[in-house]
Amino acid sequence: MRISTTAAIFMALLTIIVSCGGDSDQETVDSPATEAAADTSITEEPLITAESEQMQETVETSSVAAGPEGLWDTTMGHMEFTVDDSANNVMGEYPLGTIEGILMGSILEFTYSEGSLSGAGTFTFEDDFNSFTGVQDISGTELIWDGRRL
Repeated sequence: MRISTTAAIFMALLTIIVSCGGDSDQETVDSPATEAAADTSITEEPLITAESEQMQETVETSSVAAGPEGLWDTTMGHMEFTVDDSANNVMGEYPLGTIEGILMGSILEFTYSEGSLSGAGTFTFEDDFNSFTGVQDISGTELIWDGRRL
């Protein structure tokens, strides 16, 4: 009996699917599909080589920012931080105003100006500088901020 190529491929795929999801005690069926599937091996763990480990390290380290500089999506809209590295001075612009502050480790203490409003606040950045949380004091009321790097 002659089996078409499409039917043989279908049978091979069906055999692979059944063998991956079934009991290990299942009997095998001798067919052209079984023979085609015999050369196919499926492993549970990915093959890790020195090259793939190096690529993974590069991906992980390249996504880590050294500080707050850049574009952010925040509770108050998009913000852009710039940093004067020599003094850890941070400036930020967002739709309602600006902030200026000093970065000490991962904590930014700042003053803000929003039209006729002004005051102080603090942002605490995660170690990777890809997100922050903080507060802004508006006439005795704390406004909670959250931010994520764009």
